Amino acid sequence: MGVTSVRVPGKVMLTGEYSVLHGGTAVVLPVPRYLTVTESDHTDPSKYSPVIRAAAGFPIEEIQEFECEQKLPGIEVDYTEFYHKNSAGKITKLGLGSSAAEAVGAVALRFERAGLSWDDHAEMIAAYADHIHRGVQGGIGSGADVATCAFRRPMKFKHSHQEILVDQIEYSPDADRLPLNLVWSGHPANTRDMVDRFESWLRSGDENAGKLMRQLNKAASDVAHLWFRSKTDKLFTHLDKFVATLIACAMAADIPLILPIHAELADWAEKHGGRAKPTGAGGGDMILLVGDLPVDQLEYPVIPLEY
Repeated sequence: MGVTSVRVPGKVMLTGEYSVLHGGTAVVLPVPRYLTVTESDHTDPSKYSPVIRAAAGFPIEEIQEFECEQKLPGIEVDYTEFYHKNSAGKITKLGLGSSAAEAVGAVALRFERAGLSWDDHAEMIAAYADHIHRGVQGGIGSGADVATCAFRRPMKFKHSHQEILVDQIEYSPDADRLPLNLVWSGHPANTRDMVDRFESWLRSGDENAGKLMRQLNKAASDVAHLWFRSKTDKLFTHLDKFVATLIACAMAADIPLILPIHAELADWAEKHGGRAKPTGAGGGDMILLVGDLPVDQLEYPVIPLEY
């Protein structure tokens, strides 16, 4: 039997940040940077990350018989494509959802090793990976990052009333196919801290919190239905509204969503007929560029998105 290996894409949230935590709709895409997870007899389990440690031996009913006959696999992870090395040799994590990719990769590896293909069992793999990832993360997060890594396709994602709804993106032949690129902000984001601040704000009794949250959810839903289906001007109008509402929520929750580089790239992109916005929790990590922009002018690392 050969060595089993799987490649898991990164993820990016185009819109729906924070809203998706409370029933809003997010639009998420896989990123063509890959975490490679490989079966290995030479790994040291004591050096596993918390997610890999949890996923390596989590009981999976569908492959239990196989894994009773065969010992559980050692797991080796290659993170190279999820990091950036600058000219000085400094290595920085890019913020592409590595922990979600770890959970998906470890579970998918075990399925593939047992003869159950990832393609045919993506829903099961997503469910197990989300349970594992959520447990390690202390219950925070929407599950959108795990779903993107597991299904490996663009989607609309909504988590409402304990139910996860995943819809495949429908493309319109009349829509403007805008180039999408990610730019590394140069700053790692503390997602847990910012999500904690957001949740604390919602519980704080701020009389404007509920109103702003409803506005954010509506703006997220409105723009979600326009991605890849509308002309540029209509998409940009609703994208601007979502970003403005997101910034208002972040300011109210004392979240450092916008760094100087966000403002710099937003001005640059708009000057060239496009848009730039924070992704995920903001405050660092990746910045999304939307439109036919001269990205070759930028001095920052750029990742073109495929869709």
